[in-house]
Amino acid sequence: MARIDPSESAIKYGARLGIMLYLETASSATEQRAFEKRLRNANAPGCVPTEMICQWEDCFRLEDADHFGAPEFSNEEQRAMFRFHSVWNQVADETPDPMPPNINDLIGTQVWQKLIDAAAEALATFEVRGQLRHLAESEEN
Repeated sequence: MARIDPSESAIKYGARLGIMLYLETASSATEQRAFEKRLRNANAPGCVPTEMICQWEDCFRLEDADHFGAPEFSNEEQRAMFRFHSVWNQVADETPDPMPPNINDLIGTQVWQKLIDAAAEALATFEVRGQLRHLAESEEN
């Protein structure tokens, strides 16, 4: 069977979707609690506070920032990622080490609210253009 490699653009659209999904969870205490419940119901290892910090590193790394260019990411979205990354970095430095095992131990704290607010702001920027699935699908055809 022949192997079909995805285009660079399709990979970037996938990264965009991953960023948006992360921001949707990070921007909502309700979504974070639901994420924790799904992990527990699946008997999956993991700690949601740690996951919320580590997953951003899976989505965005400063050393790869030039990868997040147009047309998949607008200038506003790029700036939103950098702003969020700056806040995320502060939150990662200010949260306990080791992290508490339950998300409710952080929800309502000033430091965690900073993460939620920054994620909501970044998500709002991305929602202007949305997931752009139609562009990714037309590229594959």
